[in-house]
Amino acid sequence: MRSLAIVSVAIAMSCAMAGCASAPYPVKRPITAEHIAAMADTPVVVGESAEGIGKSWFMQDSSAAGAAYGLIGAMVTVTMDAIMNAGPATRAQKAADELNEVILTEALNKSLVDNLTAQAGKPAASGVTFASISTKQRLLKPDATNDAVEIHTSYTLSEDASAMRIVASVSYTNAALAYKTPYAFKSAPPKSELTGPIYANTFTYNSDQFPLPALTPELKTAMIAQIEAAYRDAAGALPVDGTDDFKKMTKDINDAQDDKLSKSEAAIFLAREWLKDGGVPARREIDKAHAFIAQYVMVDLNHIAVPALDGVDELLETMPDQRTVRRAGATTLAGSYVSSPGNLSDFTTYGNAVSYAKASREKINTLRNQAKAQKTASK
Repeated sequence: MRSLAIVSVAIAMSCAMAGCASAPYPVKRPITAEHIAAMADTPVVVGESAEGIGKSWFMQDSSAAGAAYGLIGAMVTVTMDAIMNAGPATRAQKAADELNEVILTEALNKSLVDNLTAQAGKPAASGVTFASISTKQRLLKPDATNDAVEIHTSYTLSEDASAMRIVASVSYTNAALAYKTPYAFKSAPPKSELTGPIYANTFTYNSDQFPLPALTPELKTAMIAQIEAAYRDAAGALPVDGTDDFKKMTKDINDAQDDKLSKSEAAIFLAREWLKDGGVPARREIDKAHAFIAQYVMVDLNHIAVPALDGVDELLETMPDQRTVRRAGATTLAGSYVSSPGNLSDFTTYGNAVSYAKASREKINTLRNQAKAQKTASK
């Protein structure tokens, strides 16, 4: 049940990323025999991650409930949401900052490049192989690279920080090769199926999971200390009574003193499990994810079957620790690949919001400004 739950969550997330909620056909664009023959030994371009590892959390939005009461209702719900979201948002931000101090974006990019390079060095009888591995910063060069397999990745901790999800979006574009949709439509194909890459698919790796901590008096005390630490200013002082930060901190402390460990509260402790021994647990799972991506991207680039909405999952591999690799066989994500851990029972969820490290956001802003400057200079 655990593996199936993870698969469904991963598929739903990938589908949302691809914008396929209303699409009556699989999002995957399968390769064809003609394309395989034309591609042969093909370069691979890795889109460098600028975001790093994000921490997901659930953002409450009560605007719909307040809309019926006009402006006053809107003001009330905005205030309520600000207070309710303050704790989870603060904890998510802190976790993202801590993670990215240890696991730099450069390390993420290098791990993926190293695994793709290792895959490129393996002998292949025929079909598509990796000719070379290079990188590009997609914020500076957003256009698809012609005649190259492009790989873009995202890294996200679950709401309770017990698990990490790594998703690779892979595509191949070649101006000399036209894309022709393999899917049948009652009328003309939608515009989205008339242009774009001739190949596209997603590869999702769900990490092994840390067990949730037991809610003990000692844990509550430690949780309160962590909450207060998050609200202290640069001088180490707590918020003044009556301020918004004081109200938010008070609510978080009251929540921590109840007998229920929320996902956001669990994340206070579990996020640090990834950073033990200099980030060894996080590096291990990220490297395993990249190895999975490198292996199965090459597999899929030589797999010409056209997926269907009503297909069945295919079990491709079962590892000694019961981790499985499956090719999804149904829904709009049919044909995508999912690697899931085995022998787990806790359900993992990913929130509707993601926080990234402050350093990553600053880097992204710098890159965007560079891109604007380049665009202006070229005019």
